[in-house]
Amino acid sequence: MKTLAFMTGLGVTTVSRALKDAPEIGAETRRRVQLVAKQIGYRPNRAGVRLRTGKTNVISLVLNTEHELMSFVSDIIYGVTEVIADTPYHLIVTPYSRSQDPLDPVRYLVETGSADGVIISRTQPNDPRARYMLEHGVPFATHGRTDMGLVHPYHDFDNYAFAGEAVRALAAKGRNRLALVTPPVGLTYFRYTVNGFADALSEVGASEVPFNTVSIDHTIEQIRM
Repeated sequence: MKTLAFMTGLGVTTVSRALKDAPEIGAETRRRVQLVAKQIGYRPNRAGVRLRTGKTNVISLVLNTEHELMSFVSDIIYGVTEVIADTPYHLIVTPYSRSQDPLDPVRYLVETGSADGVIISRTQPNDPRARYMLEHGVPFATHGRTDMGLVHPYHDFDNYAFAGEAVRALAAKGRNRLALVTPPVGLTYFRYTVNGFADALSEVGASEVPFNTVSIDHTIEQIRM
């Protein structure tokens, strides 16, 4: 910060406010300070920022290392980083394994104040992670909805409509005995997928071939068996 002040001939306080785009600093001064900062590769000291503001400028994406599909992980990381690219925030991935309680990594992030916001996936109808973060006032969003009657930000796919469209597309090709590889039973979108499948079967007059010993969490080899 002192280097920037020296190079621009401005006071440290003015430089600090210019870097934050403070409206009381003239536009030309802000541009000059930010240009010099970019030229010398200036980056705010994260520890200092956290001490001063209580913010980490971190968003944590909590992922199960065994169940998340790599294509899904790549897509969601790309999407988040694209949105926050022009902000002070950066993304970290907080992994957890099959043997861990999914609440553990969320509780750690909240108790240590390691992130300003959290993103979780594989939501359950009554998801303890969402309830915990709501109770603690932690900003979060979920990939997938919950059915707790609590309002929170989420992004989801219409799995009911997807399952129905899949059945209708197959029925149009003359297929009338259909099997469904379901999501894991404990996840919210299991019910939407199964209901969409069942309703569409009735609609087109097709029948279900029981296939309930595996889910999409199983490998291709396990499903083939």
